[in-house]
Amino acid sequence: MDLLAQSFEALYHRTGWNFSVFYNAWEARKYADGIYVAIELALWGLFGAMLLGTLCCFLRLVRFAPLRWLVTAYVEFFRNTPGLAQLYFLFFGIGSYFRLSSYGPNGEGPVLSPMQFVIIALSLQYGAFVAEILRAGIEGVPKTTKEAAEALGYGRWGALYHVIMPLAFRASLPALGNNMAQIVKSTAMAYAIAVPEALYVAHEIWTEHFNVIEMMNVVLITYLAIMWVFTLIVRQIERWLYVPGMGR
Repeated sequence: MDLLAQSFEALYHRTGWNFSVFYNAWEARKYADGIYVAIELALWGLFGAMLLGTLCCFLRLVRFAPLRWLVTAYVEFFRNTPGLAQLYFLFFGIGSYFRLSSYGPNGEGPVLSPMQFVIIALSLQYGAFVAEILRAGIEGVPKTTKEAAEALGYGRWGALYHVIMPLAFRASLPALGNNMAQIVKSTAMAYAIAVPEALYVAHEIWTEHFNVIEMMNVVLITYLAIMWVFTLIVRQIERWLYVPGMGR
């Protein structure tokens, strides 16, 4: 590691290319913390989106029409508006109005941190996409399979839980993987409300050293590496859940 740091420092003195994050220990630690925050945002966003999307998918199947309409309105709103606008609306709009993101009159701290607002925004936005993906997966299960489940004595919800949803989830996995990849990349919008993830930390570094080009390359490579690891995980899950006859 010392040799690598010395190499990058020598590169800076020789060419002017300042990858300070690789030879300055304090900045390296700070950037590593930013990567950790980005990964944490992605994991919590993935969990929230899957939980919310699955819940909405089930609620769309209930017989109470107003509840179905409410879920449909949520899905359409969050699928058709920009993620950054949603984050601003939650943080500066709802958060400020209900004093969730601002200090109280007596100096009380905010109820929710900026990081929590980003997690909520990611969960709401991509939960809407998960709901649509799972709905399409359920509709893609052959009618004969549903009839076979009923013939075996399963009720409506029993057939859904034990037969239809496992098949629908498997069929939806490629689309879910793509949606999850979007969540990982969308963590960068946390920069907009000063959450110290990778892009925000890189901005702080290039503001001090004026090495914008170098740090932007580092950020892009960082996200490429995260996405590469994530893609490997999704492919492994697809292998585990492979069902003969349903394609790969």
